[in-house]
Amino acid sequence: MWTLGIDVAKRRHHATLLDEEGHAVFRNVSFAHSRQGLEGFLERLAATGQSPRGIRVGMEATGHYWMVLFQRLTQAGYTVCVINPLVTAARRNVTIRGTKTDAVDAFLIAKVLREENPKVSAIPAEDVQRLRDLTRLRFECAQAAMAEKQRLAALLDLAFPEYGEHFSDIFGTASREVLAEFPTAEDLAKVDIWRLTRLLREASRGRLGRPKAERLKKAARESFALVGNTDALALEIRFVVERLNLLIEQIAQLDKRLGQFLPEEQELLQSIPGLGLVWAPTILAEVLPVFHPELKDGAKKFVAAAGIDVRLHESGEAASRGNMSKRGSKYLRTAVMQAAETAVFLAKDPLFVAVYERQKARGKHHTVALSHVAHKMLHVIFSVLKNQLAYTPMLS
Repeated sequence: MWTLGIDVAKRRHHATLLDEEGHAVFRNVSFAHSRQGLEGFLERLAATGQSPRGIRVGMEATGHYWMVLFQRLTQAGYTVCVINPLVTAARRNVTIRGTKTDAVDAFLIAKVLREENPKVSAIPAEDVQRLRDLTRLRFECAQAAMAEKQRLAALLDLAFPEYGEHFSDIFGTASREVLAEFPTAEDLAKVDIWRLTRLLREASRGRLGRPKAERLKKAARESFALVGNTDALALEIRFVVERLNLLIEQIAQLDKRLGQFLPEEQELLQSIPGLGLVWAPTILAEVLPVFHPELKDGAKKFVAAAGIDVRLHESGEAASRGNMSKRGSKYLRTAVMQAAETAVFLAKDPLFVAVYERQKARGKHHTVALSHVAHKMLHVIFSVLKNQLAYTPMLS
């Protein structure tokens, strides 16, 4: 079997092809990231006389540029392996003193492919891939919404620092409607009480009214806020509220679509405390491509996909900071850690609470203890999917 290493980049890729003996058929051949570039490169491969079945292709999972190339090479009949950059980085440090160039990387990838025989990468089933794309998009929208909320809170510290005392959720619908119309304490202090009352009543569907409007106006008049020359501040608050409104609407649209994929599996996962309508589809989309219950070590590899390496937490200085491993899917790691926290502190599930308290009793940092809960939760998820049985809480 020949091995082809490709160093993937935004505009041009570099490739090295080794024969069965490890000798270079060609080295550092570059081709453009385009249809024409790939067609020309495939002609070069065909000219070697070796069929696609006789060439194994390797590339690093760097950024997103590899995805199109992976798809096109697979469609052309080649077997493609996506290699963790940590693997080639380790080989580079050992063999060539950390040198990093396109030509060196392509050769290293071909060598790793030939000598370590990594597992062939599989394209997830269509429903799984679509669910993964949607959950990852939702994750990015949620991150953006969080950033806008933090920005809005900081701006209100200047425009109306007492504002948060009058809403249980300053990012809720009624509050956002008020801020879109009257973004500063000065604006609220000047507004007609009837106008403010009507806005509050409509935005809250009748829950809020004149009393809330009077308290807001009184607080605005007495506010320890910036006064005068606040036009830019008011405009920025309006812009932030507009962006936040859009993100909230987009997240709601995504949530509706997420439920359309693999509903039976989602329902199974939602039986586990902490895995609600958000984290169940996210975790499902990330774990199904690595779910292999037929393998003896299937559960171990399944858990490893999240990159929750408990031992890393407990070594040296890292224990005090509770640092997480960067291996595995960041989306899965975030989802399972959030679900673990919910299972312990909100759902108070006896199994997960017991794991957390056992680690805290040993003096572990909160994040370390929570990572043990997440580790246990992944084993529970594996079992639920393998046996197709809903989670049954243990008796406390």
